[in-house]
Amino acid sequence: MTIKVRFHLGRGPNYQRWQVRFGDNAPEYFDPEDCILEMHNAVLRNQRGTAEKILNGDNKTVCAWVECDHLEVKPRGQYYIPRAKQFCHYNPKRRAHWFNNNREDIDNTEHKLLATFGKLIIIPEYHEKIIRTEIQDRG
Repeated sequence: MTIKVRFHLGRGPNYQRWQVRFGDNAPEYFDPEDCILEMHNAVLRNQRGTAEKILNGDNKTVCAWVECDHLEVKPRGQYYIPRAKQFCHYNPKRRAHWFNNNREDIDNTEHKLLATFGKLIIIPEYHEKIIRTEIQDRG
């Protein structure tokens, strides 16, 4: 079963909450201030054509999401507070694709783990690589 996660910007009670769809089931919503969503075996998806239309002035519509095989919902706490922050950014009014801190196109990239942190999506594996390198350099 494919799980789809996106940030909900539609008006109403679920505005600015994470929307999660488990297969064809009705969506569930999660407050970004209350929880962290861990998305395992995740892929950053985007409908490039729709995103380019939005970039050129069309009204916003759903065109990007994260697909994952497994999702864990954890209470927000001190799970991820990385010193080196690497984020997945998406705003079709600025760019027609997902991008990282280096502004590189990361559409359709696969990640062992992505996690929400408030209203953002972080890439914990970047943090893990940096920490491992720092430990090796000290040793």
